[in-house]
Amino acid sequence: MDYKIKSGDTLGALAKRFNTDVDSLVKANPNITNKDLIYADAKLNIPGSKDDFQAQGVSKGPDLTGGAQQAQGAQAVGDVPPGQVGDWIKQAMDILKANGVPVEKMNPQDIAKIIQHESSGNPNAINNWDSNAQKGTPSIGLMQTIQPTFDAYKLPGHDNIRNPVDNIIAGVRYSIERYGSVSNVPGIKGLNSGSGYVGY
Repeated sequence: MDYKIKSGDTLGALAKRFNTDVDSLVKANPNITNKDLIYADAKLNIPGSKDDFQAQGVSKGPDLTGGAQQAQGAQAVGDVPPGQVGDWIKQAMDILKANGVPVEKMNPQDIAKIIQHESSGNPNAINNWDSNAQKGTPSIGLMQTIQPTFDAYKLPGHDNIRNPVDNIIAGVRYSIERYGSVSNVPGIKGLNSGSGYVGY
């Protein structure tokens, strides 16, 4: 998750607020060279408090490549990541497939990357500080959907925004509707091009 630093913020206070520690913030933000000096309006990557889920390319945590490397921009479906988040992705993909969503439009590795950047794999994540929250519709859950988007893209019987599988279903359906596939989400394209993740 990205956070826009405000005047008066300190790494210590932000670490406490986001349930992490200063060293993890520094590791997640290589541009920080002095723990005591951060700049207002700069973006800060907030790592998750769960060290057991990391996106592909991050040095710590399990390998989420499933042993297969894909070419940039590839649309082929990769292996589902191991662990609980991977289990949720698999369950959501099975439900989506049963509801007619083509598997080639929902690469599980890219879903995992979105989840890692949006919520760090925390199904209870809620963003109470951005423009959506200020409008009364905070981003919630693994894929950080707002309630109106969730309601528009959920499937019947999967209507709990805080349920990880339901949240993935709505987030993937939204991504496919808006961008054509999960792999075309701007944050995924940014990661693949080296420019970095941006929210969707």
